Amino acid sequence: MDVFKRETKEIVGCFLLHQISFAECLISLDDALASLMRRHPKENSPALCDLMLANNALVMREMERRGTSAGFPPPLSLAPL
Repeated sequence: MDVFKRETKEIVGCFLLHQISFAECLISLDDALASLMRRHPKENSPALCDLMLANNALVMREMERRGTSAGFPPPLSLAPL
C-alpha cells in the first residue's frame, strides 16, 4: 500500500505541474492500481478507497480549474435508435 501511495502521489504531482496530460495521468493511476492488485489481490481497505477518492478529487478539481479546452473529451452525443 505504501508503494501505491508513493506512486500515485508522484503521478498526481506530475499532472498538477503540467508534466503529464489528463489522459496520461488516468492511465498511470490505473496502471498503479493494477500493479497493486497483482501484488496484493485481496487489498480492499478503506485506506485504499480513501486514497483513490482523494487522488480523483485532486485531478478533477485541477481539470475544472483548467477548463474544457485542457483535455476533457468532448461530450458523447446519443443518436436516437
